[in-house]
Amino acid sequence: MAAKGYVSHAAASRRFAGLLLLLYVLSFELIAAFALTLVLLLVDPEHTILTNPLGYLLRYGLPVALLSAFMFWRLYRHHAEAVARMLDVRTVTCAEEPRFVTIAEQACTTLGVRFPRFGVIEAGEANALTVGEGPAAGLMVATRGLLDRLDDDELLAVFAHEASHVRQGDTRILAANHALMRTALLWQVNNPFRIEQWQQLLLVILLPPMLLLLLAGGGVTMLSLALARLARRGIKLSRDHVADVEAVRVTHYPEALLSALDKVHRRGAFAGSTRVEGLLFDGPADFEGGSHPGIAERLTAIRALGAGLMDPGRSRRDTRAPVRRRFGVAAPQEQRRVLYPADADGRPLQQPPTPTLQLLALRFTDPDAYRQWQQAQLAWWEWRGSDRRNLLGIKPKLIIPVAMAVVFSLVFWWPRDGDLGHAVRTFSPGAMVEWARTADSGPFCEGPSYPDGLCPGYDYSPAQRAAKQAEMAKRKEAAANPGPPDLGAAPLLMFLFIAGMIGLSIFRPDLLKRGFGLVDATSEQLGDRNWKP
Repeated sequence: MAAKGYVSHAAASRRFAGLLLLLYVLSFELIAAFALTLVLLLVDPEHTILTNPLGYLLRYGLPVALLSAFMFWRLYRHHAEAVARMLDVRTVTCAEEPRFVTIAEQACTTLGVRFPRFGVIEAGEANALTVGEGPAAGLMVATRGLLDRLDDDELLAVFAHEASHVRQGDTRILAANHALMRTALLWQVNNPFRIEQWQQLLLVILLPPMLLLLLAGGGVTMLSLALARLARRGIKLSRDHVADVEAVRVTHYPEALLSALDKVHRRGAFAGSTRVEGLLFDGPADFEGGSHPGIAERLTAIRALGAGLMDPGRSRRDTRAPVRRRFGVAAPQEQRRVLYPADADGRPLQQPPTPTLQLLALRFTDPDAYRQWQQAQLAWWEWRGSDRRNLLGIKPKLIIPVAMAVVFSLVFWWPRDGDLGHAVRTFSPGAMVEWARTADSGPFCEGPSYPDGLCPGYDYSPAQRAAKQAEMAKRKEAAANPGPPDLGAAPLLMFLFIAGMIGLSIFRPDLLKRGFGLVDATSEQLGDRNWKP
């Protein structure tokens, strides 16, 4: 049942927050299963998602779920700090901003909301936002343009709207959604099994089992991000209507809210606002790709609700002081150094540098520079809808190179005897497990004096002895059935492949350049938006 008022909306918010937590744990488990594969192949090859899915879940599923719950709680509780760093929010007190803090506290008191911290963004655009709840995790923010442009009654209506979001649980949902999306991005950036650059395709050619792992890893990562984006779209548009209703109910002044919306509409976008548009008092409408109802709908609903309260002759309170430069407060452009300029979507104009020891050392010597680099890395590698990736997470410019690598790998690694079962074993990810078992089985001694492959004097474990026996059985089988030496059509296909590559490099180098994902710097800086197949 859709939420119709405050009580039902607050109940729906609690249920949705629980759903976000479940989606979070599910996404975490999916990608962790692939991200941990390389480590488990070295330390515990018998309990990987490739060899024993049930054993993996029983042994590692619960620890991963507990870790994901801890990370969710940590990101949830520190959502306000993350937003404050992202938007350069300056925390203020009543002594520093008496008009702002007094009016905001009045709105919180009227709605029964515990006082959060208060902050100001030194931006000329007019907007406001609220993050979290309570004095420790809550933060109510206004831009300088909002404080300078609105009178006292209009500010009270705006802050009553924001306090209502806290009271009805909307900030809880937004913080949970932030935790879900943030972790999905972290896993996506740090997942080794994803095809992001054409150089990774060399692994497909050298190690055939990597083909299915890379494709499956990209697909799982894409699914995780799809779940996070689906949860973001699930944030109800009715939250703003309910908050408007509460603002009118406690202020008894619908004209003030109408006037505030009229002054703020399409004048509230400031640097970084696109990344937190769900938190804003005024943001892009749902039909524009945002998460707010249309301004016409909000104005119509407020007029219909507050028709009996409107009094055109009512006087307004206005205690605004003349706008002046505040001592000790930098101008907006001087507020913080920007090491990685970004576009309107928050994506850096140039690719951030790859991790080095010098960059990692900035965490201790220059924390602000390190945070900016980390944020730029996440924003650069984030898989956006504009990337036009397919279900396996492959960008359009990499589809041709991936297809070429698959064909080359099939031709090069196809068994000489044409046995389909042998081909399946060659390309199966389980082969990596066999390699790990062999590498972990201890020293191998060959020759007629060592029929079992065991070296005298070495203390083999039972698992290592079993691996040695399996390896010796495989060698005996290969020696007994060497298979025909004829390679069939492999040399011809290989010759045609190489000749085709040489021909393209001579007659159509532009096609070869695009096929291998080598684009010019302008396209890279624009996030591949201008690339055309």
